[in-house]
Amino acid sequence: MKPFKYLPKALQTLLLANAAVFIIAFLGRGLEVNLGAGYGTLTDYISYFGAFMPRVPLELWRYVTYMFIHFDFMHFFFNMLMLWMFGSEVAEWMGTRHFISMYFFCGIFAALFSFFMCLLGLTNNPIIGASGALMGVFVAYYKFFPERMILMFFVIPMRIKHAMWVMIALDILFANSGDMIAHFAHLGGVVAGFIYMAVFQNGPKVLYHSPLSAIFRLFSSNPEKFNRDRRSGSRSYSRNSEEPEVLEGEVFYVDEQKRMDEILKKVERSGIQSLSESEREFLLKAGDKLRRRRGGF
Repeated sequence: MKPFKYLPKALQTLLLANAAVFIIAFLGRGLEVNLGAGYGTLTDYISYFGAFMPRVPLELWRYVTYMFIHFDFMHFFFNMLMLWMFGSEVAEWMGTRHFISMYFFCGIFAALFSFFMCLLGLTNNPIIGASGALMGVFVAYYKFFPERMILMFFVIPMRIKHAMWVMIALDILFANSGDMIAHFAHLGGVVAGFIYMAVFQNGPKVLYHSPLSAIFRLFSSNPEKFNRDRRSGSRSYSRNSEEPEVLEGEVFYVDEQKRMDEILKKVERSGIQSLSESEREFLLKAGDKLRRRRGGF
């Protein structure tokens, strides 16, 4: 695990926001207040106004607020541990804006999925916690690093490409077990994760034909990079939008440090996958130079 200070800023913000709400809820257990709904503890009010209630789907703020509420320490600890462990690499590969948009898309979709399950009479329990959004992060990790080994349940070594399906099977198996775990929210997060990753990884093919096209254009650093071929109706990637043509006698990036800063900002903004071949080559050469200066091999 990376130290907190080296995590992407978006991930730091999510972790701190969840921690702040948990601390307030923990301290508020003994604090009696009356905020318009009668006397109760501050923790009761957080649950009353913040949890997602499938029976009141038009209270739209709940689709977001429920993701930040944890009352049980182990629930909070394991959710944040998983977000820290898996979210750091996912955010680096996707870029900050796509990571944030995927996280909230999966969390909101998970709540919607639970609402539809409520219409079918399969659940009506209030939902709290980041698990729905976190399942979307798992899907992204599975897509990026399918061969990575993890410790399933912190005990069983398993490749993420197998562990992902084990988790899905368990949620389906225990969906109606009454164990007070929001299995339908988990499954909704998985579905949302696959939808988002399908569009993210196949953007040039499906971006403008997807209901998520507006989200992707909004969060893209270069929303016009997929140009329309008006005669054929297809879209093609414009290389010129990524890298300017180098003119004879023109000198680019005299200052290597300046170029390094620009590339790192691009990684933070749009992810490692957004780098061109020349930018990747520059990073490799810069890394080699740094190792030689430090006496490495």
